[in-house]
Amino acid sequence: MNMVREWGGGYYESDDFYDICDELGIMVWQEFMFGGDMVPGDTQFQENVRQEAIEQIKRLRDHPSIVIWCGNNEVETGWYHWGDRQDFKGSISPETRDRVWQNYIILFADILKSAVNQYTDPVPYSPSSPSANFEEIPDTPYNGDMHYWSVWHQQAPASDYTLQFPRFMSEFGFQSFPEMRTIRAFASQPEDFDIRSTVMQAHQKNKGGNERILTYMLREYRQPRDFASFVYLSQVQQAEIIKIGAEHLRRQRPRTMGSLYWQLNDCWPVASWASIDYYGRWKALHYYARRFYDEVLISPFLHDNMVDVYVVSDKLQPLSGTIHTRLLDFSGNVLLDQTRDVQIPAQSSAIYLTFTTPDLVKADPHRTFLVFDLQVGGKTVSRNLQFFDVTHSLDLPAEPRIESTLGKTGDQYSITLQSAKLARSVYLSFGDLDVLTSDNYFDLLPGESINLTLKSSATLDQLKSAVKIMSLTDAFR
Repeated sequence: MNMVREWGGGYYESDDFYDICDELGIMVWQEFMFGGDMVPGDTQFQENVRQEAIEQIKRLRDHPSIVIWCGNNEVETGWYHWGDRQDFKGSISPETRDRVWQNYIILFADILKSAVNQYTDPVPYSPSSPSANFEEIPDTPYNGDMHYWSVWHQQAPASDYTLQFPRFMSEFGFQSFPEMRTIRAFASQPEDFDIRSTVMQAHQKNKGGNERILTYMLREYRQPRDFASFVYLSQVQQAEIIKIGAEHLRRQRPRTMGSLYWQLNDCWPVASWASIDYYGRWKALHYYARRFYDEVLISPFLHDNMVDVYVVSDKLQPLSGTIHTRLLDFSGNVLLDQTRDVQIPAQSSAIYLTFTTPDLVKADPHRTFLVFDLQVGGKTVSRNLQFFDVTHSLDLPAEPRIESTLGKTGDQYSITLQSAKLARSVYLSFGDLDVLTSDNYFDLLPGESINLTLKSSATLDQLKSAVKIMSLTDAFR
């Protein structure tokens, strides 16, 4: 990722935050602190906002990381599209309705815009997110940025992400639970470990969110065997769903030139849309994001009995590479193996291969999958898998029997994993030990080994005693 959005429903970050973004080259979408509600229109309030904006702009204007100032989060789209705003507008006179809207225009198209133009020119200003800068109704795929929430709030299928073609997707998301270690920080009794328990409902601030996670889960996966398995599956599901959206949006360049998923971090331990939990622990989504937002991406798209294989490059220079395609069964038998040399232009997205159902005639859709490796200079820079059915219909190996070897070289630990059969969404955990893994929540191909580095202050014996390896089918009843 190269951008974070500081949401208008929070607070202005510390100087340290912006210093770090400056140093790392992370762009900041900086919103003023208005998140969803219409604003008062009295002069005293307006002048208070003006002064707050001037003070914050002067404090932050020398940070090159701030590349856009934005007036608010969703106030504009709420006025046009939210049901409660329609009820409110219907309950007041046309004159009052016009005055409320005019107060919005004064604050976000005049006061804040003028402050940005006066004190931090030439950094651009946008009145709201999403917004088309008053050229048309906000939150459309044609102009300005877009927030898309039919996946999640309306329980639309994740595949609906591939029907969206915005110019910039500044918000889309899906929830998961934090890992069990985080959950045990606020839940301790056996009866707590249930998505409908008082404790779990209290740590879910989106009404019906826990049930919505389960509803989506049973569409794609089998019934989880216990609460811990549900937690693990919720993270895998969140990562897979956001992957669908993020890869689709990247494939659409240059029409779509950016996406920001909601959300990065949490302000307390909770089930939420975040990819990093309250304690800084990475969820599955954050490991996935490092792959689907990498500079170069190979991305298959299954549709209409076809698989289009895209390569997306954000690099400023062209690349010469090779696409290695394999059709495997879940035991590792090779049914198709081919390579193709490709020339990848700078900053591009294009289809380089297409497979149709007749090409894959040997494939049992419930026991086979495609593997695509993009290799540059003899090194695999991106890998992606394509399955042919929903997960609960796949005949995945029930016990892939992952073998592991944990060792130490100098002051660095490493673990090597191998499986004779396909192991999906492999998750390493170490109980209550603090361990940073170089990767997690990955697919382990039949017969292939993977070596991961581990960082921890624990001893080798402690790590060996605590390590737990879980894959997708371990979570099912």
